[in-house]
Amino acid sequence: MQTNRFRYSVAAIGIVAGLGLAASTGLAGTFTNVLVPSDETGVPEQASHGAWLAATGEAVAVVDQPTHTVTVSAENLVPGGLYTVWYVEEQLIGMSAGPAGGVPDNEFRADATGTAEITFEVPADNAYDRLVVAYHADDQTHGESPGEMGTVTFEHLSGEWPAGGIITGQ
Repeated sequence: MQTNRFRYSVAAIGIVAGLGLAASTGLAGTFTNVLVPSDETGVPEQASHGAWLAATGEAVAVVDQPTHTVTVSAENLVPGGLYTVWYVEEQLIGMSAGPAGGVPDNEFRADATGTAEITFEVPADNAYDRLVVAYHADDQTHGESPGEMGTVTFEHLSGEWPAGGIITGQ
């Protein structure tokens, strides 16, 4: 179980507990996780704090070999905003992060109502712990880097990686 450095909703905690059972039994399947809004890197100037924190989302992973297919759905994003999805891996010291699904497959734009959905694939043997949806206030993605956090790029949604710790076929 993660430390309290990350905020989870009650639903997300239940899902994580269920994932632990699935991981211990080696099951494949479909796993859903709640994404919660974040203001840890600040709020862009063009968004009100209340509107920013109204964002909601979920990530669904279909766990299979040789890839996991992940779909992220979100609402109340910045209308027409440019976003990217990132994985985070906790390490013994610090963490590593990268574009989920690779560049440019991690990029998407919210529609005029702030709704969006993206689907991408990641290797089945990943060790991802967390999923982050980042907003790009400069309307540019930054390749293998998210861009300067809190200035041009802002963490908007985050949560436990769906199917975290489940490695199929092992």
